[in-house]
Amino acid sequence: MGCVIRMPLLKDTEREQLRQLVKACLLEISKLKIELKKCQKESLRSRNAEGIQMRVLNDEVKKQLLERENEIKHLKQVIREKNDLIKDLENTRKYFKALTAKPKKDITSFQSQIYQVLPDGEGSVEDLYEHIKKVGFSELSRENFVHALRNLERKGYFESIDHDGEISWKKIEK
Repeated sequence: MGCVIRMPLLKDTEREQLRQLVKACLLEISKLKIELKKCQKESLRSRNAEGIQMRVLNDEVKKQLLERENEIKHLKQVIREKNDLIKDLENTRKYFKALTAKPKKDITSFQSQIYQVLPDGEGSVEDLYEHIKKVGFSELSRENFVHALRNLERKGYFESIDHDGEISWKKIEK
């Protein structure tokens, strides 16, 4: 049977805080860009000591801008990682529900689990077998898997399709 790993989900408040922080950083960058443009204009007007000070300020603003952009890149990466984690956890929940669901009437619990966790649509035996192993049926032999598919086909849950000698299976919604 499948192994369920419990991992804490990213809370909505944490996600919202990350979004607000990114938004604040973007606003700060916009302000810094405007300030940078002003500094550049002032620098062109004045070639005296004040102009030198403005160039120093301009360099500091550029440095701050670069730091903010790097921080935003980092935060966006964190958000992507958290979204990937959420997607993985949602898949785990989906498969957990499928594996613990009440079996369908006319098939065994094992056959029902296989039916529930296999993706909709059509797929080759190899693709479906790899999918079922990833979900948690790591001890299931390919031969027993094909046997289960044939039993499900007999009961109207799958259809085998011959593509020039290559058999693929199509899940039938019931």
